[in-house]
Amino acid sequence: MGKIGNVNFNKLLILVKQVKFMEEKIEDIVKVSPKGQIVIPKTIRKKLGIIPGEKLLVASRDKEIHLKKLKGVSIEEISERIEQVARRKGIDLDRIISEAIEWARKSK
Repeated sequence: MGKIGNVNFNKLLILVKQVKFMEEKIEDIVKVSPKGQIVIPKTIRKKLGIIPGEKLLVASRDKEIHLKKLKGVSIEEISERIEQVARRKGIDLDRIISEAIEWARKSK
């Protein structure tokens, strides 16, 4: 891609991608309560089919919080993602799990 007339298509493509990202990502702004709670806006709950009592997976990355419906997400998928991140960061999950079990047993 290049430039035709006064139009720089590379810059235009970047702008389109940024607008598309914003359309997909920003749907509303919510406020955190003193207890750390947020309300998922009704329009989003309805769009995603989130019902009262339904469980959501909460994950964080960098400075972002991600919520994902657990329906359709298996324990295996969650476990696989945790293992991938642990491997990438050089974390020994077996050691951490062993230490957690030992700590839980001592805490009884």
